[in-house]
Amino acid sequence: MKYRVSISFITEREETARKIYKFLSKERGFMRTIRKGEAAEERSHIMLERHYHDEDPTKPCIIIEEDWSE
Repeated sequence: MKYRVSISFITEREETARKIYKFLSKERGFMRTIRKGEAAEERSHIMLERHYHDEDPTKPCIIIEEDWSE
């Protein structure tokens, strides 16, 4: 059995989004330790994106930063 933790946090302030992203990125070592010994296809992924769904629902999101575990 596998478990997934997914978090979507939407804020109007890019500064707040970046602080959360940086905090989670610092925990990469912790995530790798948890995953040690698991299958190679197991990945953790953090993404910071700008989205325009309120202003223009058809405009695609823009990825600002993205981090995949090794």
